[in-house]
Amino acid sequence: MRRSLGALAALALVASACGGGDDESSDDADTSDPVADTSTGDADADTGDDSGDDTTDDSGAPATDASGDDAFAPSGTLRVGVSTDVQSFDPATAAVAQEYYLHPIYDTLVHAETDGSYTGGLAETWDFPDRTTVVLNIRPDVVFSDGTPVDAAAVAANFERGKTVEASPSSGFYANIDTVEVVDDMTVQLGLVNPTTSMLDDLSRLPGMMMSPAAFEGDPGTNPIGAGGWTLDTGASNPGEVQVFQANPNYWDPGRVQVETLELRFLEPDAATNALLGGQIDLGELRSEADISTFEGGDFEIISRPNANVWYMQIMDTDGTLLEPLSDVRVRQALNLAIDREAFNEGLQFGNGDPSPSFWLPGTAYYDESLEEWAYDPERAMALLEEAGYADGFSLTFPSFGAIVPVAESVQQMWAEIGVDVTVELVEPGTLAAVMRNGETVMNPTIARGFTAESHYKERLAPGGPYDPIGTDRGDLPALADAAYQAETQEEQEAAWRELYTYAIDQGYLMVIGHQIPRVVVTDGVEGAVLRPSDNIPQPLDISIDG
Repeated sequence: MRRSLGALAALALVASACGGGDDESSDDADTSDPVADTSTGDADADTGDDSGDDTTDDSGAPATDASGDDAFAPSGTLRVGVSTDVQSFDPATAAVAQEYYLHPIYDTLVHAETDGSYTGGLAETWDFPDRTTVVLNIRPDVVFSDGTPVDAAAVAANFERGKTVEASPSSGFYANIDTVEVVDDMTVQLGLVNPTTSMLDDLSRLPGMMMSPAAFEGDPGTNPIGAGGWTLDTGASNPGEVQVFQANPNYWDPGRVQVETLELRFLEPDAATNALLGGQIDLGELRSEADISTFEGGDFEIISRPNANVWYMQIMDTDGTLLEPLSDVRVRQALNLAIDREAFNEGLQFGNGDPSPSFWLPGTAYYDESLEEWAYDPERAMALLEEAGYADGFSLTFPSFGAIVPVAESVQQMWAEIGVDVTVELVEPGTLAAVMRNGETVMNPTIARGFTAESHYKERLAPGGPYDPIGTDRGDLPALADAAYQAETQEEQEAAWRELYTYAIDQGYLMVIGHQIPRVVVTDGVEGAVLRPSDNIPQPLDISIDG
């Protein structure tokens, strides 16, 4: 049965949306966990002996120091089109999908590189004396943009504050921090509740973004103070349209700040495509796979991220607390079997994705071939519904917003074929995360971008996590996660996470819709733009522009 293929293709032509922003997407697609060794206690396995070496970094960019060896002479304005409006500039409350608004303002303790390695950021070096201890050696002579020193006290204060922020998207990270100790002026030691397999990845993202303690008592959501390469220009910014950033002359690595002004412009998909073609922006996400041919060659370059995003159903009600049919595993399995991933890939992704029902792609450490049994099979799906007592189907509602609506409507069409009636309820862009966590939402389509197995589990699957607002039963997931945390070798960790994600899909806690390769369109004159494993938009360091 491929009755949905034609409808999906027609939908794609009018929607132009696959690859659009998800304002709450997971930390989001690491196809093999790049930090699976962090719990071994072998610092060299993660950082290398040169993690604090300031001669070069893994991206090939020359490193400098704040002494002025490289002149600070940024020039030009880089105009970037983005798919969501900023909701908060506070790293403790910001949605993962909006990290690109925070990257200019905040430096991170650890820098992630395109090849999956990590280099020193605000933390010059680090060590793991044992499996639940992390020592961070803070880079000397660095200041926040307000002149406050970036020292151990400031870093510790950031971690302590993060632990107190209720409903933080990074709550899984902070909950695993038991103690924060200032060892000396430039050394912080973290004591963990459980071993972790993703500490370096976490410290290269929102939890690793350090804010000036002076900003804590103000409103960091709108008036941020960080130690990044740029500062927010509130006077030039216009909420809902554009956020403007100006180069920070006090950045510790000035040679990497090459553009004077950075503009992030919130644009709908069609407007973004037209802005690229018309020269109004210099860089932007490729919102529709149908646009690939439009931007190939000529004055444009398409750059791809080294790993995939995953469209999937985020299920908050895993046990039927809100919607009784979901209490039956056969119903959840039927919904999974009714997702026509090949039609989704052809209709909305123009054949440029991957239709595997596994969360992890074939050839990666966590892929389990047995999950192919959940490939599209509507007859089996209807048989399971009948067996569970729902031969006539049932009704449910998805919240969604502009960029995700075509994905929601595609699932709506697929599930209608097995008698499940879906209503797609539109919400305002930027509010979907709050709606998903309001304790009244059953499920909705979403996209995971730039994640590790552990970070995605903690944020999206773990009982008591941000996306378990009603406290549902999630079966054996906690025990399987504990086995992954306690594993002492990379092979054991990989096997444990593989078992957890296989279980999650077998139980219908996770339903994959499709895999998408993220792409960004870069115009002629822009140099140095790269996508790291967690990036939706290239980070601005090392990017230059003519004119």
